[in-house]
Amino acid sequence: MLDVLSAMLLLAGALIVLAGGVGLLRMPDFFCRLHSAGVIDTLGAWLVVAGLVLRTDSVVVGFKLVLIVALLMLISPVVSHALSRSALDAGLGRETASPSKERAP
Repeated sequence: MLDVLSAMLLLAGALIVLAGGVGLLRMPDFFCRLHSAGVIDTLGAWLVVAGLVLRTDSVVVGFKLVLIVALLMLISPVVSHALSRSALDAGLGRETASPSKERAP
């Protein structure tokens, strides 16, 4: 039963990471791409690591995996915020974030 649940979590995590990767390529501007990268970091990584925790036999390895997820949950939003704040400070707004596409008013 744990193997089936683990496989489902790993598959769901892989699909989220794949969708986020496609979002990185298809999104029109920097801020949308940053959101897509944040989804990969938080939800995708959480599901993959949760699936790996169910597969491990060692308590130490499980603890290390949980620690990795906790650090990702703390670091990812801070990094996304810092990137978006520095982009705004550098003058990159919604209207200048995608120079290759013209937006309709």
